[in-house]
Amino acid sequence: MIYRIHHNEAYLMYSVPPLEAMTKLGEQHGVFAFNAEPKSYTDVWKALHIDFSPCTGSKTKAIPDISENFGRLFLSTKAHAVLKDVLAECGEFLPVTYSEGERGFIFNPLLTVEQLDALDTELTTHDHNGNLEYFSFHEKKLKGIAIFKAQLDTYKGIFCSEEVKKVCEKAHLSGITFNPDISNPIGELYTTEQ
Repeated sequence: MIYRIHHNEAYLMYSVPPLEAMTKLGEQHGVFAFNAEPKSYTDVWKALHIDFSPCTGSKTKAIPDISENFGRLFLSTKAHAVLKDVLAECGEFLPVTYSEGERGFIFNPLLTVEQLDALDTELTTHDHNGNLEYFSFHEKKLKGIAIFKAQLDTYKGIFCSEEVKKVCEKAHLSGITFNPDISNPIGELYTTEQ
């Protein structure tokens, strides 16, 4: 089964300060904070200092093991140790710092369902205004793929395999939910919480 990963609002959400990205990565790559495209940054990366803040209405102060935001994942050192081998073929781990010298990573997924020719175009529908309403994947073509994005979803969603979900659950990694309704960008219903 394929799941859409969502941030669990019971935890703080990470964000990349735009000025930090612009200063350290340069003008050409400084759009990292706003551009969810599956583009590699390994060659130009300098460790960014990221922020954590509560979601709207939340009063939490807990930093999660994993945080999803804008098509990328924050991974604590614990989450990185658990997931590095599972995710390695699907993207890049970009070092970051946060809080008072804590270290972690941003996982930047580089594979897309379109590259893998696994989008089920027959089940993809749009509403009367042309807005994307529903989509589906050919799961057989995604066998062995741990994590990926979709261009039709403007690269902002992150999708993962059952294996990723099980590894996260076994390690009790906090901060994300897994939704089998992959077309749901909000993730409030039918989630299994981490």
